[in-house]
Amino acid sequence: MREVGRFHFGGPIPGNPDFLLATRDDRVLGPTRVLVAVRSNLGATPSDPTKIPGAIVSIDPRGSGDGKPVIVPADLARLDQHAGAAVQLYSAQIDAYRNDFNSPSALTAKLTGVVGPRYISINDAFGRPWIANAPDGLSGPGTITVLDPNGVPLANPPSADAGGVFAGWETNRREVPIGRPNTWFGKLLNYRKSGQLTPGALTTGALGTAFLGASPDGTGFAVFAAVTAEGSLVQIHVQDGVDGLADPGTIKVSRSAGDDPGVVGMAFNWTPNRILYVADPGENTLDALELSDDTRQFRITKRRKIALGAFDHPVDIAPATAEVANPLFSSLTTLSGGSDLYVANRGNGTILRLDQDGRLLARAQISIPNEGAIGADRLQAIATSADGQHIWATITGAIQGFPGQDGALIELPAFDRDGIFDAKMPSQDVLTENDLVSQGKVDFETEYTAKTGLGQLFNASSCATCHPGPGGASTDAIHFARRIAHMDPATGRVELLVQGSSPVAGRFVRRGGETMKAPLPRDANVVSLRAPPLLFGIARIDDIPDSVIAAQAVAKGDGIKGHPNYVIDTEGKTRIGRYGWKADKATLSDMVASALAIEIGDTDAARPNRGGPSNVVATMTAFLHQMTPERAGKP
Repeated sequence: MREVGRFHFGGPIPGNPDFLLATRDDRVLGPTRVLVAVRSNLGATPSDPTKIPGAIVSIDPRGSGDGKPVIVPADLARLDQHAGAAVQLYSAQIDAYRNDFNSPSALTAKLTGVVGPRYISINDAFGRPWIANAPDGLSGPGTITVLDPNGVPLANPPSADAGGVFAGWETNRREVPIGRPNTWFGKLLNYRKSGQLTPGALTTGALGTAFLGASPDGTGFAVFAAVTAEGSLVQIHVQDGVDGLADPGTIKVSRSAGDDPGVVGMAFNWTPNRILYVADPGENTLDALELSDDTRQFRITKRRKIALGAFDHPVDIAPATAEVANPLFSSLTTLSGGSDLYVANRGNGTILRLDQDGRLLARAQISIPNEGAIGADRLQAIATSADGQHIWATITGAIQGFPGQDGALIELPAFDRDGIFDAKMPSQDVLTENDLVSQGKVDFETEYTAKTGLGQLFNASSCATCHPGPGGASTDAIHFARRIAHMDPATGRVELLVQGSSPVAGRFVRRGGETMKAPLPRDANVVSLRAPPLLFGIARIDDIPDSVIAAQAVAKGDGIKGHPNYVIDTEGKTRIGRYGWKADKATLSDMVASALAIEIGDTDAARPNRGGPSNVVATMTAFLHQMTPERAGKP
């Protein structure tokens, strides 16, 4: 299953008035609704009775507002569909949802968008829902489909061969772009016939899929990865078709002959390194596949196995914090910067939280009221909410109090190493409990300790750690700061979060005399990674008079015009801001004091340094003033 999330403006759904209506709260693609794949036609006659039936239902987790469980009618497909209903049909294996509705000449025209559905990934950035299907179970060819808000394979598709249904060998790539033209006519002539760039096909059922972003070929078209029942990985270019990504057997899907895992989970980390995480149920591991590209397609450059004793038939993966803000990568199968992973253990009904290095952070056992722990082989799949506060899980088997219902979608609280999340988003008053408390005497290369002022929450224990040189800049992801915010999944409104006194989430935390990686704040679902800037020459900006900056804030005939940001400095004077991500610091000394507090946790840096007459802020500012390109080999 998958929560829908908010589609970004600029994409095909918000840009079409009819499509946009479908994203209202009471419609089938409302941002907080959950799409669930079921292996039933829900009362409708199958389009192809030789294939496995199936449907995608849209569920409002709020139900009818009375607090009672939501029941999916067994004959939902025969009922009138209306806005506001807690359960609505999105698509199914029936004639009304066949590919030939929009693409009668496609090679897959007679296929439906949903047939034996297994997995859902949604391109909230600039696209639509994508469905992984296994029409014949594990043995026959699989399909990956792209659906419009009306549940039909997409209209006006970029691929004439596929329309909105990529299947078997039929929709493999047959052409490649020649260059990267800018005009529509150039793009029309930009292709030549070819074979596949990398061999591979949807030769067996598709058990998982994940959004990878736009193609590296510069066309701007979406590419999704998929895993098949034979353990191969393919990449699907919505215009050019299917290429291989990894050979059959890369993933061991089954523990034994005939064992069907149901799903094989996938999640994509886009920054700072591209990593595709794939569940490996047969090996009882996760695969971390590092991706690069050759400007035409994605390639796997490194494979890393994550093995934990806590794994017990891991079948699905979900981001602890999904990417909801970036207009190029937004999807609830995409990890935001620094996100952890949730892993579903089908073998014992537990969910694990681990970081991307494979360290186990927490374990939760799923229990049902009046029944206890769900036990083995009932947990099917998991997904996370857009706000990061909830986990959705599907389970099979009878549930006490619901006769005739063989399975359920359940809502669970998210959790981390500190326990389960509260139902409500913590307020900023709660966050101030993590206020950075530090005292110490430091300079640029000095390592802080708890005794010398290292904060409880911090990014590094010295300035030189994140500004190593030459000149203090770094492109190493370990040095990046994490600016955080909360995006309301329904309205898209972004609210800056303050952790302690800063919108930057600390990377490390001191607890009980030990230092460990700090989790993101529970309500942070927007994470922006910021590289440490170059330091030499930075002091010269301090020497520019306000009047000179203001005089440049005029139109110069080139379409570019800036506006100075007026701020209050530490002396209470109104000045033009010069430093910080939003020019919110008036002077270099203000910036140094802010950096010491935010990055190291020293909120008392203005006191005398090492017993002398000057303080840390003054010495740091003087140091940066003397830093020049010639003297910036090492700070």
